[in-house]
Amino acid sequence: MRNIPRRWIPALIAIVLIVIICAVAGLGYIRERYTPSTERADLNELFQITAADEAAVVLNDLLTEEKAKLYEGEVYLTYSYVTSSLNKKVYIDERERLLLYALPDRVVQAAEGTSLADMAELEAAEGKTAPVWFEEEGTYYVSVAFVSRFTDRNFQYLEEPARLFIDDSEGTMRQAEVQEDTQVRRLGGIKSEIVTDVTAGAQVEILDSMEEWSQVRTENGFIGYIRNDTLGGETVEEYTSDFEEPVYTSLTKDYDVCLVWHQVFAPDDNNDLTSLLEEARGVNTIAPTWFSLSDNEGNFTSLADASYVETAHEMGLEVWGLIDNFSADVSSYEVLSRTSTRTALVENLTQAALDCGLDGINVDFESLTEDVGPHFVEFIRELSIACRRNGLVLSVDNYVPTSGTSYYDRAEQASVADYVIVMGYDEHWRTSDAGSTASLPFVRSGIENTLLEVPQNKLINAMPFYTRVWEFDASVQVPQGEDPLAAEYVISSTAVGMDRARTLLEEGGAELTWNDEIGQYYGEYEQDGSLYRIWLEDAASLQAKLDVTAAYDLGGIAFWKLGLESSEVWPEIEAYMNR
Repeated sequence: MRNIPRRWIPALIAIVLIVIICAVAGLGYIRERYTPSTERADLNELFQITAADEAAVVLNDLLTEEKAKLYEGEVYLTYSYVTSSLNKKVYIDERERLLLYALPDRVVQAAEGTSLADMAELEAAEGKTAPVWFEEEGTYYVSVAFVSRFTDRNFQYLEEPARLFIDDSEGTMRQAEVQEDTQVRRLGGIKSEIVTDVTAGAQVEILDSMEEWSQVRTENGFIGYIRNDTLGGETVEEYTSDFEEPVYTSLTKDYDVCLVWHQVFAPDDNNDLTSLLEEARGVNTIAPTWFSLSDNEGNFTSLADASYVETAHEMGLEVWGLIDNFSADVSSYEVLSRTSTRTALVENLTQAALDCGLDGINVDFESLTEDVGPHFVEFIRELSIACRRNGLVLSVDNYVPTSGTSYYDRAEQASVADYVIVMGYDEHWRTSDAGSTASLPFVRSGIENTLLEVPQNKLINAMPFYTRVWEFDASVQVPQGEDPLAAEYVISSTAVGMDRARTLLEEGGAELTWNDEIGQYYGEYEQDGSLYRIWLEDAASLQAKLDVTAAYDLGGIAFWKLGLESSEVWPEIEAYMNR
């Protein structure tokens, strides 16, 4: 440095130091950026486990908000989660403290306090003293051992941390072999926390693939990300289940059902069968309204008549006796929410059907509230066992689906019953705004929405033989902008038969106009200071409904009620049945 001026030496030293510092910093940065993190994930936090007696629940590789309960050495799921996500047929009677499961031929029961070892159906639970189910602070828990016995899913419980994997029992799986010892990380990237270590030769299931990383599930039940360059070639494996699904056999016919309801008010009404059917054509099933719940203990009144059934059989008709819940003295919740009263009702109703030679039972429980829904569905399950055992056809009447009637659970009904009947009428009812009893859009949507839950061969579309006559006070001046058909302007609404409705229109001098959209004639007239409006049900409107129904290839058709029809409808019904 003899040739370098002395005054430059401090500057050169500073530059060299800066270069050294930058090099060290650069090497540190490179090391920091490209050296994998050794930090390990908090597995309890990863699986969102916050208590010693809970386990994470992973459904089809997705972590759920549900937490399993660890109790007396067993794993439990909340009753609400089981029924909403895994198996609807699991049922707890909170009042009589029973866990029930309706199989095709019997009901499996576990009283409160029953141990797993006490359940004959749970062969693998020998010696286990933990309960099948229990209640804690208002929450009901059902053992995974019980749920898995009746549910076609794969259940795997793993510890450290506690986690329950629930997977579909059949499908395909993408797999790959790990080629070198490496780590599965929480996220894609070497700086992400380590979830678990995997060794060369281990198999992982590939859940999702990205450019450099893949999301995988390891053999020991961890989900995270692994580098693609550590994986061998991918294979697709098919897996199947050896679960034996119970078969809920059905008495669904190999022909279209054509059912008419016969409303029976008194024993003498049974004598009208022959005259009522004198002009009928195409009918193969009749449902007399014989049984009605009479108290909260599962008892019912009966107008059943064996000679009626004999006569109907001679006419080539099956007879499905109807039971309703229309009595004001009956609480459907009280009857259906207790196993003892449901059992009494099922046994006595089945015996009554057999005593008079019925071919089937038709359940018409209406105006049920949401809290009754699960109990009603359990009643249908239990009744289906008795009907299946005795060769009785079971059909269930249902409203047109709406968000407010989803708790009727038509899908579950259809899984055990032979027929689900959609009552495609009462679009407008006695106290509603005025309008059609059953317009085509209403009928069509009723069928289509029910088919979302019910197989087409089990669905029967019911249509009306009646019309509503809407009376308004003609002197009332409706304020501008308000609907003149609104319920507050209606004086009365009366259901009448087809012929009576047409007579009223003719006597009132009404001019009828056909509406293609709703598939009906409309007419109105004034009389004695009142305005009358009628959306007419007749042979033409019924034909329009039959045309809509035919497009869906359903299990049958039905009509409410016998005696209200015009004779002109029978050729249309016969033509439909012969199509």
